[in-house]
Amino acid sequence: MIKVLEVEASKGWGGQEKRTVRLANHMPSDKVKTYFAVNPDSRLMRDASELDIECLPVRTRASYDIPAVLTLVKYINELGIDIVSTHSGRDGWLGGMAAKLAGVKCVRVRHLQTPFASPFSYKYLTDEVTAISVGVREYIASRGVNMDKIRLIYTGIDTKHFQKQASTLREEFGIGKDTFLIGIVAILRGAKRHKDLIDAVKKLSSKYDVKLVIAGEGPQWENLQNKIKEAKMTDRVIMTGFRKDTVNILSALDLFVLPSNMEALGTALLEAQACGVPVVGSRVGGIPEALEENGSGLLFECENVDDLADKIERFIVDKEFHSRASKRAREFVVEKFSVEKMVADTIKQYEEILAK
Repeated sequence: MIKVLEVEASKGWGGQEKRTVRLANHMPSDKVKTYFAVNPDSRLMRDASELDIECLPVRTRASYDIPAVLTLVKYINELGIDIVSTHSGRDGWLGGMAAKLAGVKCVRVRHLQTPFASPFSYKYLTDEVTAISVGVREYIASRGVNMDKIRLIYTGIDTKHFQKQASTLREEFGIGKDTFLIGIVAILRGAKRHKDLIDAVKKLSSKYDVKLVIAGEGPQWENLQNKIKEAKMTDRVIMTGFRKDTVNILSALDLFVLPSNMEALGTALLEAQACGVPVVGSRVGGIPEALEENGSGLLFECENVDDLADKIERFIVDKEFHSRASKRAREFVVEKFSVEKMVADTIKQYEEILAK
């Protein structure tokens, strides 16, 4: 039995947290036991029972929070932890230092495409680094981390959970069955470029019966609401706020769009495709790896609203292409991004690290 301590300083619920919980929940119980060390006021702690995870409180105030490190060392020793797994800047330092002090192995999972200030924790506080896409792996290596130390493990999607179902979303918001419904499920951050998608839908709304559903919460909420009002798109754009019924939302869509200007992989694209929804994504980071161009979706040049509108329009007017892409979408995810593959690859990683 391998015992893993997932150290997560984030208080939110985004792709990083979803991936980590999904991995833990699909680990075979006779091989891996996972604990989570999280902030007491985090969504992971609050929803621990619903998420079926075991959480331990540790308040992480800064990257050099000595009380937090000592608390983690205490957990590691008491629980007999074999591997500490960290995910972001703050917990990378804290978890890495705790692992060193306790004499156990440490894996750093890099979920983001964003630049990091220092490669120190990757080089000296971890035994191995997990990159969730080729783009992420290449960036980490460019910062001086030995490529032999970086393992590529794609994010896996639970294709039993993410599959098309009867949806109540259109009825809930009064959206007609013939309306071409575009959607995005993502945290409302500037880097996701929701505003570009709103502009693209506005361009198309003069010619087609289209609507846009934006699901999620985040710091851009007020700015996006103001933009929708200024663009006179309140009858075309629906902001749902945070929703737990992701599959219900995805199952109602004709097209999913992720227009980010920075994305490590684009897990939301994978979830949508698993539900049989074709996708459009920006040509940045790991997004080209997360769809099959001209198969399950199309790529557009980032921040180019005209190009984005053109790619969406192809799905609206070319019914045969849309149907073919819808069918290929789920096949693509099942072949390359299943949760079973992510679990198998991770167990292999743990076993090889412990054997060293």
